[in-house]
Amino acid sequence: MKIIKWVKRIAMALLLIIILLLITGFIFEKISRSLAEKIKPDGQFAEVENHKMHYLKEGKGGPTVVFETAFDPAGHLQWYHIQKDLPKNYTTFSYDRSGILWSDRGTHQKTGEKMAEELHLLLENTNAPKPYILVGHSFGGMLTRFFVKKYPKDVAGVILVDSQYPADEKFLSPQMHKMVNQGLPGGFLKFANTFGAARLMFKNMFPATAEYKFQNSVMPALLYKSADATLEEQDHMKAIKAEAATVNSFGSVPLYVITAGDKTRYDSFIKDQKLKNEMLEAWDKMQKDLLNLSTDSKQTIVPNSGHYINQDQPKAIEDAVNDMVKKITVK
Repeated sequence: MKIIKWVKRIAMALLLIIILLLITGFIFEKISRSLAEKIKPDGQFAEVENHKMHYLKEGKGGPTVVFETAFDPAGHLQWYHIQKDLPKNYTTFSYDRSGILWSDRGTHQKTGEKMAEELHLLLENTNAPKPYILVGHSFGGMLTRFFVKKYPKDVAGVILVDSQYPADEKFLSPQMHKMVNQGLPGGFLKFANTFGAARLMFKNMFPATAEYKFQNSVMPALLYKSADATLEEQDHMKAIKAEAATVNSFGSVPLYVITAGDKTRYDSFIKDQKLKNEMLEAWDKMQKDLLNLSTDSKQTIVPNSGHYINQDQPKAIEDAVNDMVKKITVK
């Protein structure tokens, strides 16, 4: 009987500790969100139908280089330092998709077509000079397909940065396909976001260097704003990929495919050597197949870079952007 009493006491004590931690986390999150509201946006806002969207615009004149972010709660911040480094004799444009960082969520569903429509309206409403050069990283690279399909006359070039391949089941075994498409644990992350744990989990999104001082001051402070919209994009990922796979040609629009070349980039989350080799080989095949989107395409493999080339080797992207601008403006 004494043992049972002690077990009950210990269980009650643990329950009280958990409740206390949750209350503390909830209060911490509320205070953190209040402080985060005071962070001044680095860009501007424009009305897109029924909500405001945040964007960062640098330079003057055409063309406009439009950056599309990956499946990433950091939004336009992934391109921030690249925009600052690029020349100002043409326009560069990054933005936060609806619900990400400073952009309002709006009412449109997170479909590829609707996201393309919102981006196009944002560009129109901010007088971004045409034509557009689309630069899309990972999921953002896949989203460029919807924009090119819907607004082909406005697109002068596309740069895919280690872009997702929508029909990846063609190159992956069922086991690997399930592994790479399982997504984030949505329910757990929503819970963690409410009780202050999510901002601690994502505190190292950018390198701890002077170059990323601004990004690290904003993230993860504003992660709570992006979390729900990011998970919503994940919920629609399967449908977006299926639809993107039907867009299989950019015609003769110039296309650059920039591919990560670090062979150790999967070591941290794929321990089985056979599966890791499969992923490396499949990704190389998918990246090469992306070249078939255009009759005017070329690939650049970036050594010593993982998936986030914009962080590991940003100059490779900057060089590609400058080369594409020259290609479409110098006749």
